[in-house]
Amino acid sequence: MALRSPLRRGARSRPFRRQPRGSMSYEIALNRHPQAQVHTFNAPFVFETPYMGKTETIPVLEVGYEEWGDRAHPTILVCHALSGNTHATDPGHPDDYRRSWWGAMVGPGKAIDTTRYHVMCINTLGGCGGTSGPASINPDSGTPYGLHFPIVTIEDMVRSQKMLLDALGIERLHAVIGGSMGGFQVLVWGVLFPEMVERLIVVASSAYSNQFMIMTNRAQIDAIQMDAHYNNGLYHTTGKSPTAGLAIARMIGFTTFISPKMMEKKFQKYHRSRREPYSDAQFHQQMFHEAESYLHKVSEQFTRDFDANSMLYLLQTWSHFDMAVRYGSLAHAMERVQAKVMLIAATGDNLFPPYLTRDIHRALRVHHKPVQFSLIDEEYGHDFFLIPNIIVRKLTPAIRSFLDG
Repeated sequence: MALRSPLRRGARSRPFRRQPRGSMSYEIALNRHPQAQVHTFNAPFVFETPYMGKTETIPVLEVGYEEWGDRAHPTILVCHALSGNTHATDPGHPDDYRRSWWGAMVGPGKAIDTTRYHVMCINTLGGCGGTSGPASINPDSGTPYGLHFPIVTIEDMVRSQKMLLDALGIERLHAVIGGSMGGFQVLVWGVLFPEMVERLIVVASSAYSNQFMIMTNRAQIDAIQMDAHYNNGLYHTTGKSPTAGLAIARMIGFTTFISPKMMEKKFQKYHRSRREPYSDAQFHQQMFHEAESYLHKVSEQFTRDFDANSMLYLLQTWSHFDMAVRYGSLAHAMERVQAKVMLIAATGDNLFPPYLTRDIHRALRVHHKPVQFSLIDEEYGHDFFLIPNIIVRKLTPAIRSFLDG
């Protein structure tokens, strides 16, 4: 079950409560799960990247999280991806995978077994799932930070997670695991706090952003900022949300999450409810293909649950992530790692192709670090690590063995 954190000096923990309607002209979409706890640090948090030559801080740091299992057991930290939240599993419905984003991986008897491990999932800094971000209220103004929120790096995210673990009295991590952007955080954990982490599990990820990611991220950022209602990030003052731009951004992102082969299997060529397209008087306004309708469906849901500025910030964080640039080379970065490392990639992943994982593997082998690389023959695409039947058949045995080793 979820556990409350003990009270600490300068910090407090509280369950999530939505901001009352009417408290601002526009209620910002939030990705917080009702079961999330929020730990508040009543002291400035200093961001590592100066802006315009000035060090940036926020006066109060909030960190959203959930935890499962007994704290007496070894702790595993789960790092979510770009648009994830704290709800990696649902204890009340452990086998209903629609209720959480990684229920097939985390839970009783799963690869990350909550009867054997104490498991935590922490919302990323800059997001909108309980941790401080652009949607958070600036105590100095009483309104959302918007674009006045400081620039966020993966290192900032990991430092905020470390602060929470310190506040909860957790001194050692049996493992840190994450996929996609969550894998960025896993690697940074191994580099920033090598003495604290015993195992790193990096799934469908890399140590830097390649040019394809940077281009697709830029297209998503532009889609948001070009929305007529974006208002330079101040849309909370107008009562009009940039939902069209955010929806287009999500549609662009979704096309990178599954492979072309899987798209052909997943969608019919023409939508069954339509006649021949060229006999329709509203041809230019209609969606004839099932794939088009699906994109609109998933993007519409996303705009109800996610803040546009948070999406923009997280995409920028992703695009600027490059451990080789930060440390001089990837080998120099990996020299700091002390943990055992497991790397997992899939043949059909077009967003994080296997060569990116091999780069990490080679950098670790330069220093004779204990690392194993598993290349899965799977054509689903980048989101393979979120698909229940793939998790059960192709990921669980290897991850369970690695955690036991």
